[in-house]
Amino acid sequence: MGFPFSTGIEKSCRLMAQPDVTLISDLDVLKDDSTIKVRVINLWNLFSFYNKDELFNIELILIDEQGTKIQANVLRKNIYRFKNILKDGLAFYIKCPSFASQRMNGFTLTRQDHKLTFLHNTVVTESHDFSGPTFGFEFVDYQSVISLAHPQNMAIDVIGLVVAIGEMGRDNEDMKKHRLNIQIQDANGLQLNVNLWGHFAYKLQDFLHNNPHNLRMIVILQFAKLSIWRDRPTVNTYFSVSKLFINTDIDEINAFKKSLDGDDSPDSSTNTFTLLKSNKVSEHDDFMVNFQLKTIVDVSEPVEPPDADDQPNVDELTHGYECHNNDCTKTETSVIPRFMIPIRVQDNTGTLTLTMFERDGKYLLKKSAKDLFKKTLKVLGFSTAFYPGEINALKGLKLAFKISIKNFNVSKKNNQYSICRVSDDEKLIEELENKLTVSQVGNSQSFDVAETDFESQDTRSLKDAISGTDDNITPSTVDKYSATSPMKNLNTPKVLKRNLEKVFDLELNENSSSSKTPKISPEGRINQVVKVKLEKSG
Repeated sequence: MGFPFSTGIEKSCRLMAQPDVTLISDLDVLKDDSTIKVRVINLWNLFSFYNKDELFNIELILIDEQGTKIQANVLRKNIYRFKNILKDGLAFYIKCPSFASQRMNGFTLTRQDHKLTFLHNTVVTESHDFSGPTFGFEFVDYQSVISLAHPQNMAIDVIGLVVAIGEMGRDNEDMKKHRLNIQIQDANGLQLNVNLWGHFAYKLQDFLHNNPHNLRMIVILQFAKLSIWRDRPTVNTYFSVSKLFINTDIDEINAFKKSLDGDDSPDSSTNTFTLLKSNKVSEHDDFMVNFQLKTIVDVSEPVEPPDADDQPNVDELTHGYECHNNDCTKTETSVIPRFMIPIRVQDNTGTLTLTMFERDGKYLLKKSAKDLFKKTLKVLGFSTAFYPGEINALKGLKLAFKISIKNFNVSKKNNQYSICRVSDDEKLIEELENKLTVSQVGNSQSFDVAETDFESQDTRSLKDAISGTDDNITPSTVDKYSATSPMKNLNTPKVLKRNLEKVFDLELNENSSSSKTPKISPEGRINQVVKVKLEKSG
């Protein structure tokens, strides 16, 4: 028994022997019966958010014989008609597609304001005489990227010689968020930073593993996304949309290889890339080895001069607001919401104010400030008085902090500090507590007890005297076995509730705050590790 769709395809083959083809640039939203002749140069599937095995959409990039590209999609209700026909790399006649508008101000993969949608009456027939481009690359000049002239909201294609490869970043359990940074170079010697994410990173890593004697590596990254941070451009793979070619035997890569064969170009007989070792210090070494372990009372009145340059926190920039900073290279920019959370922390020696920024806030809350801000706008609208309840998850946590002590803290006797790194690792915190206990016992001159008497005491009461009390309440003992779970609230005494605005007013006044982002200056900082627990306040 035949299917209506099969009959429709066979009939269309007879009717479209000499079709009247419309170029993509000539498509008219007022006409519903146009026929285009195109090649599929990219095809990817979108799956349901609620069911990862349910195909939700088929997305495509089509190119006609003049090299004009347009995005197209097949909606879920029509997927069964086209999923076995449409293939990446094949050419087709497509009759009666529908026009759909592209999202305004969004990230676009082509230069078209519209995209095509396959409907129930759309007819698709394979074409065997397509004479247009095979891949449709539109390589950008490196200088346009370096000079920030290329728009960030449009896809980018780059080709280059790989000159440096970093180590795989696996900070997240999700493999899609693993990252490999490489540097590529054009024929003129200009270089770009490229981040390969997820399976793209492992594709290049696998190529290196399977081709150990390959001395020169040319890559093409198509449909990538340009990001700019601190006026430094980086090319990134864009979800599963991007396409990565590595030493593929195609005209574009072969032509690029020839452009490198001049006298000043890298020798093809020698290795042209460097494997870069990560300078990232392990969390264990950062807390246990590289810096002194201090209690809160030890850093309340710092006297040591800094030994390194201050490192300012700088938000990601795009467009929108006017900037009056003399160091800015642009007059108009926009800001992305970032965390700057003043927190009160306490150990068995005192209480201290720290400022938590985006990286650590996102690490602990598992949510970015941008996402939290968007949620707030959706629910309550914009309000500076709103206190996001999600931040309460920080209360009662037992954490280790590495903090920055600056010249400002020393000269002004200011004990408000910025956080350089935070850890909620239970084993690490226990090591720090043990180290601190040994240090306190060895250095203390005030114990009026015999050695045998001290050994009979429960030493946990010394190293675990950490509580979520207010400033003027005596710290109490908390059993570490019920307190070290990173995201569990402790059973702490009820404390004075503080309004977030009051905390900001108290901690961030212009005359005494060191938590505001400083400008780059010859002043330095020293990093020290403080083992504390967040106060239950606000």
